Amino acid sequence: MRTGNQPGRPQWTPPPIPIPEDELTSWTQTIPVFVVFVALAFVPGWFVVRAFGSRGIEAVAISPAVTAGVLAAFGTVAGRLGIRWTWPVVLGSVVVAALAAWLLGGWLARSRGGRDPELNVRRRLLGRPRPDVVVACLIGVVIALATMLPAIGRPDNLVDSPDAVYHLNRIRTFLESDNFSLLNPTFYPNGFHAWVGTGLMALGTPVLPGTNVATLVLAAVVWPVGCVALVRHALGTSLLVTYAAGFASAAFLTFPTLLLGWGVLWPNMMGTAMTPAALALMLQAARTRQVGKVLTFAVSLPGLALVHPNVVVSLLVFALVWFVAARLRAGVLHHQRWATVVRDVAGVAVVVAAAIVVAPYVSSRLAMTQSYTWNGQVSVWTALVEVVGGRLMVFTVLWGLLVLLLLGMAWVLWRARRAIPIIAMWLACVVLYVLAASSTASWTSLITGYWYNDKVRLAALAAVPGVVLVAGSAPMVRLLLQRGLRRVGSVRRQPVLASALAAGLAVALVPGLTVALHASTRYRLLHDFFAPRQPERVILSTAQTASLAQLAQRIPAGQGVVGRPENGSPLMWALFGTNTLYRSIPIPNFGDGYLIGTGFADLASRPDVCAALARNNVRWAIGSTHTYWLDRPELTSGLMHLDRVDGVEKVETVGQYTLYRITGCGLG
Repeated sequence: MRTGNQPGRPQWTPPPIPIPEDELTSWTQTIPVFVVFVALAFVPGWFVVRAFGSRGIEAVAISPAVTAGVLAAFGTVAGRLGIRWTWPVVLGSVVVAALAAWLLGGWLARSRGGRDPELNVRRRLLGRPRPDVVVACLIGVVIALATMLPAIGRPDNLVDSPDAVYHLNRIRTFLESDNFSLLNPTFYPNGFHAWVGTGLMALGTPVLPGTNVATLVLAAVVWPVGCVALVRHALGTSLLVTYAAGFASAAFLTFPTLLLGWGVLWPNMMGTAMTPAALALMLQAARTRQVGKVLTFAVSLPGLALVHPNVVVSLLVFALVWFVAARLRAGVLHHQRWATVVRDVAGVAVVVAAAIVVAPYVSSRLAMTQSYTWNGQVSVWTALVEVVGGRLMVFTVLWGLLVLLLLGMAWVLWRARRAIPIIAMWLACVVLYVLAASSTASWTSLITGYWYNDKVRLAALAAVPGVVLVAGSAPMVRLLLQRGLRRVGSVRRQPVLASALAAGLAVALVPGLTVALHASTRYRLLHDFFAPRQPERVILSTAQTASLAQLAQRIPAGQGVVGRPENGSPLMWALFGTNTLYRSIPIPNFGDGYLIGTGFADLASRPDVCAALARNNVRWAIGSTHTYWLDRPELTSGLMHLDRVDGVEKVETVGQYTLYRITGCGLG
């Protein structure tokens, strides 16, 4: 595998080694990168979405999912055909997708009697944004950036999470190989990596800060826009509800704040950020049955699946909950006979139960996903406090958020009954969370295994319907305030003033009881992921990164290096383009990596180890006194004491790292 670009290769150029100290160290320097990722998220998908006649904020909000599908699908096809993923290929892919959508959209329009004459080309391409919707989205964007940027620190700070190593290295692999296929290097959904990698190609941005900016776009732009779309669909399009939606998008700690650092589950985070838009469009398509909206939702599904498959499962859960709630509501309102309602619900329950049992036998990957186990199961009550009260990975119940949730539920049950299925969706997420967090029964993994039996992912999912409930608290508070203000003589005589005052206070209460009240808790939660207090929780510090950068200069381009993954050396590939054998923490317990890791200490008498080193062109080894907390010494026991290994020669020590040249096995 090559390191760096070659003549005639794509425009992306890796940063010099070591990375200059003044490169992308402040957020203002990343503004062009931020703009590129925003444009790349929304623009390609927008042309496809508009071709089907979708309008409004839902069309804008679903565009990133469609974009992800275009980039991931065409990237995979190009990889299989041996076509390098360069900007001309990217633009060609977008043009082909948009052209196909416009041809299909035009055929549908003609079959329905032609397009609306008011929608000329300019209007169809650009739409007509509503000022209140734009302001609401900007509210969400500003609050997200204002709370996240200080907690992260610098754009080149590394989130100290093991999954970050794999994702950063995979993005580097895409860029270096010009192959953005989901099969590169092994099968894994490529929606996140293809989108990030394509954005990095635009400006030659280094992988680490560029990826941090990309995740901020998901958390601070894609998520708020989707939340505004979902809230307006569920609760109506009033100014109060619209502005409350912007504030409500920042109400939860479980998403996007927690998933910016924990895991780090970037593909899952990308999928969850897109879920509100997909849910809004799904409900809108189901209620209106407009062909354009149905097609737009269908086109978004491949992109969502290629970002993370459990997003599609989450939408399926929400759809089932919506169906059951709608059937029960029909029975209560006497729109359907109860016998019919029971028959429909029972039929769906039987089909779902059968699918849940059979699915692991059909898909070995799903069975593997469902086999994930987690320590630290808690009681049902504790699980409820974590998911409902927000006390997950923090030390206090988020009372302000809890109050708003209850007020929002009251409003839905009292005045916005059309949104009752949203309460049911939120309760479904709570049940899934409790199962994952508290149950030790084997059968629960059949249900929660689609989310890796991980309560954190399910807590993040609960924020999707939760945003609607928080936004619903605003009209409820306004109503209560109006009734209270009527008792004040001076205000009673000015009803317009009373109404405006009540609305202003109601909207202000949403950020006041969440963003403001829990500001320090939010900051500590995110900051500790990027700046852990315990040294063993740090994968690579700034000083350690500088040490590895200096040693990387001693390794010729293309030659491989091996070191225990727990010392942080796998990140040399993502950060410097150094060809590391290991690119994840921990490593698999099979293949050449496992053979070398366990047998390296005996390479003088192990021809199989020598053959593995030669196959992977490994000529160097790195030892260190630094060990990350997620330590699996049994996987790399042969790399523990490199100074005692026959067939290696010490080259240089920088900081906590020592570089060795492999002289044995005929590799010297």
